[in-house]
Amino acid sequence: MDETPLSPLLSHEWDVLMFCNYVDLVPDIDLDSLFSAYRKIVLISWSMGVWAGQRLFAAHQEKFTASLAINGTLCPIHDQLGIPEGVVRATLAQFDEKGRLKFYQRMCRERDLYRRFLARQPRRSLADQRRELAHLLEAVHCDREEQPLYDCALVAGHDFIMPTANQLKYWPEKKVRRVDGYHFLFYHYKSWDELAGEAVRR
Repeated sequence: MDETPLSPLLSHEWDVLMFCNYVDLVPDIDLDSLFSAYRKIVLISWSMGVWAGQRLFAAHQEKFTASLAINGTLCPIHDQLGIPEGVVRATLAQFDEKGRLKFYQRMCRERDLYRRFLARQPRRSLADQRRELAHLLEAVHCDREEQPLYDCALVAGHDFIMPTANQLKYWPEKKVRRVDGYHFLFYHYKSWDELAGEAVRR
């Protein structure tokens, strides 16, 4: 992804900083300086970003007021706890224009949601997206002993990308908040304020 699909979400209470493209997990900003400028910080991670957020921010866990994982786990490529590896490899092998649209369709499922997403689909090239997916296949490792930095896991009831059942196997029941919807949940919310509220609500 990039920021384009998320452009409809407004923000009245929060500044929003987005990270995307996880080929390089070295941020180009000084996180300590950034965090020191804010009294409240909420981390919202989605899909593969849940794993990437753990890599980026685990050392800064105490800086977050709240942290929310949306439709993702710390084992994002895993047959029982994430996206089955065979599915990821098949997606990469078939990732042309037709394959990309098929992925977006599985992500949204509903016709209206898919139409809205396509009107704001990512502006990244196929080659760039393929490069990232190939990197993730090599870089992602599952460590069940790792302590997640996330307070809450928002799990969609009909996720056809990161299977709902696999997410529920990964997260402790006390962290899970189940919601109706699909892998791409963002258009269920009007603003980042609402999403931050999901993270802060215990």
